Amino acid sequence: SLRISQSLPMCEVQQVKELTLVSNISLAEQNLQLQPSLDLQKNQLTSRYRHLQELYDNYQLRKSTLCNSSLDILLALLQAEGAKIEEETENMADSFLDGELPLDCFIDDYQRRRHLAHVRRVKIDKLRELVLKGLTRPQQTPTQPSRPQDFPSTNGAFSPQSTRAAPPPFPQQSGLSYQVAPYPAMPFPSQDPPGYPSSPYIPQPYPQAPQQHPTSPCLPPRTGFIMQ
Repeated sequence: SLRISQSLPMCEVQQVKELTLVSNISLAEQNLQLQPSLDLQKNQLTSRYRHLQELYDNYQLRKSTLCNSSLDILLALLQAEGAKIEEETENMADSFLDGELPLDCFIDDYQRRRHLAHVRRVKIDKLRELVLKGLTRPQQTPTQPSRPQDFPSTNGAFSPQSTRAAPPPFPQQSGLSYQVAPYPAMPFPSQDPPGYPSSPYIPQPYPQAPQQHPTSPCLPPRTGFIMQ
C-alpha cells in the first residue's frame, strides 16, 4: 500500500480509500443480513443433535435390557402389557355404553388403543414361536447318515474276485511280558536251506535200454540204441 500511495497522487489515494471503505460496509451489511439464517441453522443443528443423543441413549438402554433379559421374561412382560391394553379397551367400551364418554372421543381413543392391542398380540405370537423353537432345538440330536453298503456292480462282467470275501484283519498283538521268538525266515528259491543239495534236483543216470537183438561187430550200431 505504501508503494501504491507513493506512485499515485494524493487525490487518487483518497478515492481508493473511500471505495475500500464502501465495499467493507456493504460486506458487513450482507453478513448482518445472513446472521438470522445462521442462528436458525445453529438452533436446528443443536435440536437435531439433541434428538440424536436421545435416540442413542434409548438404543443403548434397549440393548442392555435385551442382553440382560431372556425371551421368557420379555414374553411375560409383553403378555402383561397386552392384557392391560385389552382391559383398558373393554372398560372404555363399557363407559361408552353407559353414556359416560362422548362419541367423538370414544372413536379416536378406542381405535388407537385397539390398534395397539392388535400390534402387541402379533408380537406376543411371534415371540412365543421363538421361545418354542429355542426349547425344542436342543432336544433334537443330529442323526448320523447311514453308510451305504458296497455292492458288486452288475453292469460289468462277473469276476470271482468281486464275490471273494475280504480276509479278516490280522489281530494286533498286545504288549506281552515275555519275549517272543521270531519265526524262521521263509526260504526263497535262490537260498537253499541247510541239509539240502545246492541244486534243485539230483541228476539221475539214464536207464540202459534193453537189447532186443545182439549186435554184430561188423554191423554198425542201430540208431535209437546207446552204445556201451
